Amino acid sequence: MEGEPVRRHIADQMLQYNKPVYGLFIANRIDSNTAETFRIGVWYTNDDTRMELHIIPFTLAQFCSFFKTLFTRGEASPNAIVSLMVKCESFRRECEAPLWKQKIANTIEKSCS
Repeated sequence: MEGEPVRRHIADQMLQYNKPVYGLFIANRIDSNTAETFRIGVWYTNDDTRMELHIIPFTLAQFCSFFKTLFTRGEASPNAIVSLMVKCESFRRECEAPLWKQKIANTIEKSCS
């Protein structure tokens, strides 16, 4: 149920701003169906223009671990966050949701070690 409002919100932001927009979806647990919705990453405007969305699902534990590591290392910056999101998104085309979730988890784990 969360997938459609999240995608609509990101699409609205993309239409409002003339720059890349990334969405970070955070939940206690990421359902594979929700992840698949974000992995496909498509939204159509009212005039049927296709938009490519960039939404990355993180669990709350992954989010906390990553941010704690950034601040502990003194590396907190918007670029560090965007870099992680871009890396996590890069896997979405090569696999389906369950494997994508695992690749996101592995990427976050590596960045925190």
